[in-house]
Amino acid sequence: MDFDILINNGTVVDGTGEQGYLANVGIKYGKIEAIGELANATAAQEIDASNMVVCPGFIDAHTHCHNNVNDDIMHEDNLVRQGITTVVSGNCGSSGWPFGEHLDKVDRLGMKQNYAMLIGHNTIRRKLLGDEQAQFLDPWQLKDLQKLVVQGMEEGAFGVTAGYMSDYAINDELFAFAQPAAERGGLYASHIRSEGKHLLQAIAEIIELAQDADIRIQISHLKTMNPPNWNKLDAVFGLMEGALDRGLSVRADRYTYCAWAGGSTNALPRVAYQIKQERGSWENLHDPDVEEVIYEELDKMWAERGGPETLLLCSMGEPRPEVENKTPAQLAEQWDCDLLEVGVRLEEMGKISAIGMAMSEDNIKRILAHPLVCVGSDSHQEADKTVFTHPRSYGTFPRMLARYCREEQVVTLPQAVNKMSGMTAEHFGISDRGLLQDGLVADVVVFDPATVQDTATFSEPHQYPKGIPHVIVNGKFAVKDGHTTPENHGHALRK
Repeated sequence: MDFDILINNGTVVDGTGEQGYLANVGIKYGKIEAIGELANATAAQEIDASNMVVCPGFIDAHTHCHNNVNDDIMHEDNLVRQGITTVVSGNCGSSGWPFGEHLDKVDRLGMKQNYAMLIGHNTIRRKLLGDEQAQFLDPWQLKDLQKLVVQGMEEGAFGVTAGYMSDYAINDELFAFAQPAAERGGLYASHIRSEGKHLLQAIAEIIELAQDADIRIQISHLKTMNPPNWNKLDAVFGLMEGALDRGLSVRADRYTYCAWAGGSTNALPRVAYQIKQERGSWENLHDPDVEEVIYEELDKMWAERGGPETLLLCSMGEPRPEVENKTPAQLAEQWDCDLLEVGVRLEEMGKISAIGMAMSEDNIKRILAHPLVCVGSDSHQEADKTVFTHPRSYGTFPRMLARYCREEQVVTLPQAVNKMSGMTAEHFGISDRGLLQDGLVADVVVFDPATVQDTATFSEPHQYPKGIPHVIVNGKFAVKDGHTTPENHGHALRK
């Protein structure tokens, strides 16, 4: 046999952003062996890709799969069925640790897709300080922090990640955190400090870090949160483009939905949690000296978000039908109480998270079309199909192809594929895949551009997409004829 797998008669869209062309693709020993006419070639397995697109496997720039690995959840199908052949994990300041042991675990137990990881700032800060996080790091602690970054980089990290920073994590600490990664060719990805009211200051901070540390930066899940901030997108693009003009390497990622998902109820203002922590009980929110302020902040919070109808509640544990897929406004009517009481009851229930309908569809289109933005799902492997979740875990990448490419024509097909493969590989320094070129690793997706479609919704999120019949990881089938194969061909990637 000339090849292990031969993909015939497809339109090759190679991940560079260039137009597609008709060709056959031969795969052998896990690599792209040849692309061309390949007349009379033979293979152990052949695919007729007539009227289909053959492209590089999608690289998910932003996932939280490290939490799955920590919990020994290795083999769910929701990512690979989207055509994702590599995930970048360890985002928003959290990662696996010890770094090398975590990657060894992935290789030992196997995954459906390949796995790259960043070093989490909060993870190694907790390694240094334990539960005593409410402190500024002194010069000796900063050196210890940097030693851990060096360790993680030497064990295969593609860079570092920050997010959900406390007020104690000042710029000097973040700049010191980034420096060892910069010196070793790594990247700095961040859930920036604000995606709403202080969005522009947060963008400016990460750009300053890029200049100070001379490091590539990735702005995680770029968004303009809440209606009062929707008009800031031009200024955001101006800051990013200005940084690029000055020679800085800046990119962002974005998922293809107008709603965010959080790990808490998000139904109370920040001051409510501060009072609870200081005084010991939710009942203290009604203390005469704070009650008026609590209600004022609650009203202000809902006004900024566009009202209590914009928050959709879901469970992080066992199913909670009494609150799932409902809004605080609906619960206030159902429970015959005010919104403060709704927020307190949700906190007392525990393990309730939320999805916020807080973003502009027009801004989503502009973000996804911007040449500095790639695609990331901000998701993980979905192990419990009974628990409510965000549909981005199942539909981010096919939705880019269906809604924003085929239907809305926000991007062309070659641009969409580039944003889901080659652009991400180049910026993160993943050098052996991300394009369809001779000699590169054979991570390949075959999809039907006319029928590819996300099917997951907010009411029924656990739904696999359509129109992606074949996914190849490291030269072997991960999805064949629309069905996931039993084997796990992915492995840990080390820079």
